[in-house]
Amino acid sequence: MIFHVQCFTILRETWRGKDIYRVLMNQACADFTMKGLTVDVGSSTRLASYHRFLQKDPGTTLECLDLGFESTGIGGKRIDLEQDKLPYADGVVDSVLMFNLLEHIYNYDQALREAARVLKPGGQLIGAVPFLVNYHPDPHDYWRFTGETLQNIFTQAGFKDIQVISFGCGPFTAGWSHVEQVVPRILKIIFLPLVLLFDAAVSALVPKMNKDRFSLGFLFHCRAPAAGEAQAKSIQVAGAQAA
Repeated sequence: MIFHVQCFTILRETWRGKDIYRVLMNQACADFTMKGLTVDVGSSTRLASYHRFLQKDPGTTLECLDLGFESTGIGGKRIDLEQDKLPYADGVVDSVLMFNLLEHIYNYDQALREAARVLKPGGQLIGAVPFLVNYHPDPHDYWRFTGETLQNIFTQAGFKDIQVISFGCGPFTAGWSHVEQVVPRILKIIFLPLVLLFDAAVSALVPKMNKDRFSLGFLFHCRAPAAGEAQAKSIQVAGAQAA
């Protein structure tokens, strides 16, 4: 029954024009909630599909940042994440979203430090990065991060309570994510259930298979340190530099 429900949802989103990476990423988003002032960094110039799946607390305010926005455009603010700081004071944002963004930024560590800077103590960073997916420059495509790499770069940026969640179904789905780029939508609806069925069969036949080896991407959630933790970290860093 669970397989049937998941398959129906995947096919519905596929018919709406979403690729398998985006469909599975969106499904994983349903476990997370936007709260308070939420800044969607690299959001593109229209509201992305993951907003239909993320939970949203009452009173949540959404602001979008992207290179594609005009500086005076309605609905978003223009920003070049390779060189610009986020246009917020320290510790004023409740949630930062970074979906399908970090792979396109060469200096991704600066973007993460900026997210940590503008978040309130305990504020959350939610996002995702692709792994076994095709090259997709927008305008560049620099990186593919493993789960271990994400743990390390978030730690170095000062985040805590780091969760990195792999999403994918298995080897057939990983292969399909490349093949589907040249398959007409109507044929996707025919072939995709077979792909999902093959992966379900592989999981049943090889129950110890590590699905992370065939991950399409990783969804992450982490928090800015509490005020006391941040102050202690600053003192520690200052002491190390003085030494």
